[in-house]
Amino acid sequence: MTEVEVKIRTDVYRTAHPERRLPYSFRIPFIDETKSWSYEILYGIELFIMFQLLTFVTPIVYGMIVSNNIMISLCLYQMFVDPSQLSLLRIFKFNAELIAITMEYFMYINCSEVVDDCNGLVLKALNDSRWECCTNQTKRDLVMVLRRVQKPNHWRLCNGAISINFAFFLKVIKVAYTFVNFMQLKGNVVFANSLNT
Repeated sequence: MTEVEVKIRTDVYRTAHPERRLPYSFRIPFIDETKSWSYEILYGIELFIMFQLLTFVTPIVYGMIVSNNIMISLCLYQMFVDPSQLSLLRIFKFNAELIAITMEYFMYINCSEVVDDCNGLVLKALNDSRWECCTNQTKRDLVMVLRRVQKPNHWRLCNGAISINFAFFLKVIKVAYTFVNFMQLKGNVVFANSLNT
């Protein structure tokens, strides 16, 4: 950290070692999280939680998103490429699968949007609360919360490369339709080549 940032942290947080920073901003009332024993314990706990999230949760969610993308594309492909060869029961089955997958995906993305909306509500409440007139201890606690809520809080995958929101959902649908159009075009080219021979 630069000297200016260390000075700001010294003035705002009033900790014993302002140059020490945890991976995630963490605050326990009445405990200086930069002192030796608490810093090492909290740092170890945060590393353990990060390892657990990266090891177990992220691959499951990432796999769910990739499989949903593939299933949406395949359902659309089977329904629209040559629907004359499908029975009415299979068309109904593909429609039901497509609706179910899309609704599941939409619910997951809607949850991410609700989390971000709640983040915005907390930010608005803090801005309206006149927190700058409080005591230094209260300011210190609220600055930690304020710093967290100033950035979007959508769910992210792959270290922030994929942000789960409505724009991502629209991109998935666009990619699915692009895949269907590509396969339809490829099928037309193959059909035209077979007629020429």
